Amino acid sequence: MFFRFVPIVVSFWLLAAHFLRFGAMLPCLILLAYPLLLLIRHRWIPYFMSLSLGFVALKWLMVTYEMITVRLMMGDDWVRMTMIMAGVVCFTLMSISLFQSRKLKAFYGLSLSNP
Repeated sequence: MFFRFVPIVVSFWLLAAHFLRFGAMLPCLILLAYPLLLLIRHRWIPYFMSLSLGFVALKWLMVTYEMITVRLMMGDDWVRMTMIMAGVVCFTLMSISLFQSRKLKAFYGLSLSNP
């Protein structure tokens, strides 16, 4: 069960590291502590965390756009960076799908018959 939470936690911690790189300590600390919500066994946690991960993915898309803009202005290669950032966005979106597994649904007390 523990391993099902790892990609979710890593998704939040990657964004925390991004904020830490720019010295934004408050968002960094919030994102470091945010996965602790996974310990609350309530049925709204999967929905709340899925929405939060969706916002994390949107933030990564905005960061990607900003980085592409800077690289194009500098005349640097931007394709490799875009592929890496696309992987980060896909990893974050994949983390949302983990809440659809039977074990996590059972852990949070969601009905297994609902799609």
